[in-house]
Amino acid sequence: MTHYQCGSCSFQSDHLGETEQHSQQTGHVCIGKDGAGPAGGKFGKAKVLVKAGVGVLATTAIGVLAWKYKGLQEEHEGLQEEHEGLQEEHEELQTKHEGLLSMAAGLVTQLAESTAEKESLKSENDYLKSATGASKTLKSYDC
Repeated sequence: MTHYQCGSCSFQSDHLGETEQHSQQTGHVCIGKDGAGPAGGKFGKAKVLVKAGVGVLATTAIGVLAWKYKGLQEEHEGLQEEHEGLQEEHEELQTKHEGLLSMAAGLVTQLAESTAEKESLKSENDYLKSATGASKTLKSYDC
């Protein structure tokens, strides 16, 4: 009982190994008989080519995706480094801002003290110019 028969010549075999060898040597396609299933069949080469094409296509797609992923990962790393640089610059500017605020607060305090002192000296000057103040000043110089 023959399980495989060549579709191009008279080759027949019950053994799958012999059938595969015949197909490889001649390029012929063997057909399975009596429910054995095709050892290539009429569309065996087409199936093999389709499977190979799908494999190449899948490999290419995986390669493209890996390349794009690597590019996106590099871009992400670059943006992360840029973000860290901007973060450092922000911290430096924050420190300068705090220093300027502290300096401004000190200047406001000095201005308030200076204004208070000026008002005190003005009051004293006004008193000394007054009759009472002038009299008291002159009495202090009497010997």
